[in-house]
Amino acid sequence: MPINEWWAGDPSERYWLEITNRDNLGENLIAPQQNDAGREEWSYTLVSYVRPGDIVLHWTKLGQRSIVGYSRVVTDPFESSLEWQSRGSYGRTRPPSGEEDAWEATLEGYAQLRRPATQDVLRALEPRIRAVRDDLVIEHGSPIYFPFAISDLRPLRASQAYLTKFPARLVELIPQLREVRQLAAEEPGEETTGSSRRATKDRGSSRASGFGREHDAKRRRAIERYAVECVISHYKEAGYDVEDVGDRCAWDVTVIKDGQELHLEVKGSSVERDAIDVTEGEVRHAEDVGTTLIVIDQIQMDSQLRCSGGRWRHWDTWSPVRELLAPTAYRHVLPEGGVMARPRA
Repeated sequence: MPINEWWAGDPSERYWLEITNRDNLGENLIAPQQNDAGREEWSYTLVSYVRPGDIVLHWTKLGQRSIVGYSRVVTDPFESSLEWQSRGSYGRTRPPSGEEDAWEATLEGYAQLRRPATQDVLRALEPRIRAVRDDLVIEHGSPIYFPFAISDLRPLRASQAYLTKFPARLVELIPQLREVRQLAAEEPGEETTGSSRRATKDRGSSRASGFGREHDAKRRRAIERYAVECVISHYKEAGYDVEDVGDRCAWDVTVIKDGQELHLEVKGSSVERDAIDVTEGEVRHAEDVGTTLIVIDQIQMDSQLRCSGGRWRHWDTWSPVRELLAPTAYRHVLPEGGVMARPRA
């Protein structure tokens, strides 16, 4: 079945919405390769288009209809099988068909949203959600496999489908999905400036993402340094012996008082953070040694890279849960056969 891959080539378009009444959310995506009529169905076929690292939002039909959580895709799609009973009026009268060929992809790291995006919340945003849909259709043609059904006759509701494509613009629009947006960012929550911002308006829209990789290394270092210096000053004023160890240890600051040594992991950001980047060394250290995590976000910076202000939060005895860590970078082993020369111009 031909699929309009309007998201192809845009790494920010990594979101999907599973619409289901399952009670085992976040285990997998799985759907038959054909519908009851023996034909391919786009919302089933889309399972074969997800990629490792994509984020799947989960809409439940059980109880209050809402987007309640999210998971990460961890495998390429593969052929599988399932015993399928469709949910439509015809499907309810159709006897189970036994095992059928299916598309499947494994999910991990299911997390509930702090605040579910309920149907009522989304209906309050209906004019703006409709505008996103209309803009995408103008830019990319139809179908776009939109997650919501919108019409002049009925209020917004989830599409009558299994898997739908969830545009990044909706993730930016819906406040309850902010934590998902920052989780998916290459460097969560960092602003982009100048040519480093990849704006969606290049494809015909005035909307642009404020989340992406911060290429200005000086600016990033200034923010990080300011956060560490704030922490050092705070603990010195409290009577601790303080040592900045970030250049040689897996944590940033060691403080000692009354014979008790504490290790501090410090993160700084110019925007509001719901997710942070951590290295494998930082994670391993926090797993083995009691560590306090201190995050100072919303730091102000002027044109001379002078920082001020910031909101403080801290977590004592911080130990990150590996199942909730999202990969944002990979180490690639170079294959043999690289040509020892500059590419021919």
